[in-house]
Amino acid sequence: MKEEFIIRRGVFADVKEIAEVMELTQRTMENPEWFVADDYSWIESHIEKQGFTMVAEIKTEQGLKEIAAFFIIAFPDMDKKNLGKEIHLTAGQLALVAHMDSVCVRPQYRGNHLQGRLLEAAERELLCFPHQYFLCTVHPDNHASLGTMLSHGYVIVATKDSYYGRIRHILYKKKEQKSFRKPNILVSACLLGVHCRYNEKGVVEDKVPVWMDQANLIPVCPELLGGLPTPREPAERVGEQVITVNGKDVTREYKRGAEETLALAKLFGCRCAVLKERSPSCGNGFIYDGTHSGRLTEGDGVTAELLKNNGILVFGESEAEHNIMVFLENENKM
Repeated sequence: MKEEFIIRRGVFADVKEIAEVMELTQRTMENPEWFVADDYSWIESHIEKQGFTMVAEIKTEQGLKEIAAFFIIAFPDMDKKNLGKEIHLTAGQLALVAHMDSVCVRPQYRGNHLQGRLLEAAERELLCFPHQYFLCTVHPDNHASLGTMLSHGYVIVATKDSYYGRIRHILYKKKEQKSFRKPNILVSACLLGVHCRYNEKGVVEDKVPVWMDQANLIPVCPELLGGLPTPREPAERVGEQVITVNGKDVTREYKRGAEETLALAKLFGCRCAVLKERSPSCGNGFIYDGTHSGRLTEGDGVTAELLKNNGILVFGESEAEHNIMVFLENENKM
């Protein structure tokens, strides 16, 4: 079975595992002179302050997640090791250099073209940055890495001793000028921390910062858009109706909220939504059965149903992590 990898931007919590993958790579390389490992503090500083890191994540046979590979992008600015000096960039241009720096792949995942896939993801990410000049170094005998870079438009501009006397090709590529627009994704406002649920509560999902790096999140609360207050009586869907725990019919408000949500989706060109699970508005696949006893039944909330009928992908928060990354990866290919 083909292994599925999620390509995403690394976060601070990934630093320890990235360091482990780097150390493992150094220990298992057939030719140690091809690779110089960085220390923990350097990896830490290039998660979000002096660059960024792309990671390829996979679920193991035990159902756990692990980082299969990573690619660190460094912004050297005016550091003396800025490779832009090798192609005689001006001072102003040196500030726009990005180093396509360290790349490591766990031994068991080699052969999946992860270096190239991470490189492509990093270049898409760099569309959001001002950096224009991409440079890297590769040992002349490291044919796999060299082939990857050359096949992605990098050219050899020099060959010289660097990294403590170890010979390296220096490769260069000018940033392709493309328009870049993050996709818009509808998200239930309560998942973004807005206290708009029936009980005046909300929670920030763990993956929200990752999604925000890749997409514009459009918060929606169909119940509020339909005219209902917060707090409000809990309600559940019964067939085509939505009834509160005290027997009040609020179907009209729920339908109005669904229509307003769809209007926002069309206005912002959203092709995907992450909605609160089990809700009579936002539930996807399973909702409470209408008895107010906590039992679930198959079905969709009023808003989720309307969005799906109009061709919009809908995910609940527990299934969103993988599906959103696949959606964003496909969007970036378009």
